Amino acid sequence: MKFFIKLMIILLCFGGVSLATTEFKLKNGVNVVFKQVDGVKIVSIQLWMKTGSRNENEKNNGIAHFLEHMVFKGTEKYKPSQIDEIVESNGGQMNAATSKDYTFYYITIPSKNAEVAFDVISEMVFKAKFLPEEIEKEKPVVIQEIKRKYDSPTYDMWVELSKNLYKNTTYAMEVIGTEDNVKSFTRETLFDYYNHFYHPENMTLVVVGDLSQAEVKKLAEKYFNKTKEVKSGKQIIFKPTILQKNIEKTFYKNVNQAYVAISYKAFPLTSDKIYAAEVLTEILSGGEFSLLNQKLKYEKSLVTSVFGGYMGLKYDGSFTFYFTSAPNKQKEAEKELFSLIKELKDGNLITKNDIEKAKNRLISQFLFQHEKVSSEANDIGYSYTHDIKNYYKDYEKNIERITLHDIKELAKHIFSGHYVLVKTLPEESK
Repeated sequence: MKFFIKLMIILLCFGGVSLATTEFKLKNGVNVVFKQVDGVKIVSIQLWMKTGSRNENEKNNGIAHFLEHMVFKGTEKYKPSQIDEIVESNGGQMNAATSKDYTFYYITIPSKNAEVAFDVISEMVFKAKFLPEEIEKEKPVVIQEIKRKYDSPTYDMWVELSKNLYKNTTYAMEVIGTEDNVKSFTRETLFDYYNHFYHPENMTLVVVGDLSQAEVKKLAEKYFNKTKEVKSGKQIIFKPTILQKNIEKTFYKNVNQAYVAISYKAFPLTSDKIYAAEVLTEILSGGEFSLLNQKLKYEKSLVTSVFGGYMGLKYDGSFTFYFTSAPNKQKEAEKELFSLIKELKDGNLITKNDIEKAKNRLISQFLFQHEKVSSEANDIGYSYTHDIKNYYKDYEKNIERITLHDIKELAKHIFSGHYVLVKTLPEESK
């Protein structure tokens, strides 16, 4: 009886029985990762690729993001607009994203219609047509997206931050690219990037949901075991950059509050320090009662919002603090934040109890997040694409082992280095 009650609780909380993750490789090099979740009647199919703006240069910067738009605009099988229509008519939801390190496409759909998702994503990543008229129609759309970013009062300061944190690497470039680059894209330049980087060797197909392993293998081999006539493009890799000195820059805009960011160099996602960094981030910024909120927002009323946390990339990373405040409180808030950073560096700010509570919250978030097949598929894709499989497989264990000593050593390591300080202030503050 006790076993039956426990089983019912699991089914109510997670919607189905989740089995172990399995993986296999197709003959063309596509890595397939599958987790069967019986009883949920839906499945998330995601295709992750090891390419983003990191694999661009100054002349084609923005092409990965533009391609993400264009693969929806017609394939050998589907006309423009048909892709969204067929997914929605089969009860599915679809989206895509491009970052510095990866691009991915996903469809979450009733499992009875799973083959539709395999077919559609396969068409997009292997059979896009890049029709000239569709390219020209999409350029103004993306340029407008770029202009909206320009309109943000903090755009310049975030660009400046990246330029200095990741100097002389492609991480310094914006994922969205530039207007001039977007205007220059041709069918030939799109196909060149597409054929070299939308390549089977760069792909991880993730399937989580109510399908059997036999069904997944059959559909993966049918739709994704395709080849390209060229070799995979060369991945741009580099060692983390080093800040040689503190860098500060202020932008004056037509704003009515102050925006301030302070960033220190950290380490890549492949470092085993990422778990301590997640715990520290949770302590500093995990909700309304986080340390930074308590110290700067509630106790001293210096900021209207505040954040501090690790931002990881495959080959580099940073630990960034950001706050907004009334202009007349900006200097005091900045001073107080630096004081807190010094306390972190000296090991005087965080207690063992803070760490235990943060670990409990992180593990709880991890478990609840995996109630959704799409969230679990996302975690798998992110981990495998960044070559950190254990981030997904052993997350709970790696978070649980973090100690006060680990946090103190981490803070000392990061905050003993140089920083980049950027701010956007009202024009009258000059």
